[in-house]
Amino acid sequence: MVIFVNYGILLLKITAVYIILIVALRILGKREVGELSIFDLVVLLIIADIASLGIDNDAFVLPSYLCVFVLVVLQKLLSILLLKRSFFRNLIDGSPTTIVLDGKLLIKNMKKEHYTIDDLISQMRLEHIMDMDEIKLAILETNGTLSIFRKDRFNEVKLPVIISGSIIKESITLLRYDIEDFKNEINKYNLNYKTIIYASLHRNILFYYQRNKGKGEMLKGHKLVLRELKETNSENKNSTDNTLLV
Repeated sequence: MVIFVNYGILLLKITAVYIILIVALRILGKREVGELSIFDLVVLLIIADIASLGIDNDAFVLPSYLCVFVLVVLQKLLSILLLKRSFFRNLIDGSPTTIVLDGKLLIKNMKKEHYTIDDLISQMRLEHIMDMDEIKLAILETNGTLSIFRKDRFNEVKLPVIISGSIIKESITLLRYDIEDFKNEINKYNLNYKTIIYASLHRNILFYYQRNKGKGEMLKGHKLVLRELKETNSENKNSTDNTLLV
């Protein structure tokens, strides 16, 4: 009889842990499940490990659940902070890195991310790409996956230059524009980049979404022609480094 009681208590503990983990994942949101970064994965592993401690130790049942609750609250607060501040988002999750731009290998970026030619070729095979000449743009995402855009589908390269009110300096440099010149040009139109949620730049045309002062749920995109924005004459330093990673 005692054995059945012990098994019953163990079953209740496992069920409680299962329910707590389901609730924790629902609170954290779909992003935590669908787009796990290294930081997200570590937090979820810690939550699972702490929750399981209560199964082996009766004295640690309630403290383990309390620890899970605290971790979930902290992670949720951090997610809100990351949503509102791109600086913290880049600090915690990192930022995407362009590996191939307009058919050119950016070796400096590959070295910075310790991303080898073998890694690139492996991802090409997964995308059913036989030759590197087929790639128009390839971006290494923060979760380690490689987003590849093929030449036969994309004729132009468009990169985000402003995200959550922060200027993406790498994108502006890759597009061969001067950062200060870009800032001065948008200032001429009384456009505060800190109020812009997203903006892309292509051939002096800035397409952007600006934060609405009202409480509308939908934002309309706008186009702005930066007539005096000029490309720099210098070639991108990434494309001049011929030392390949092997």
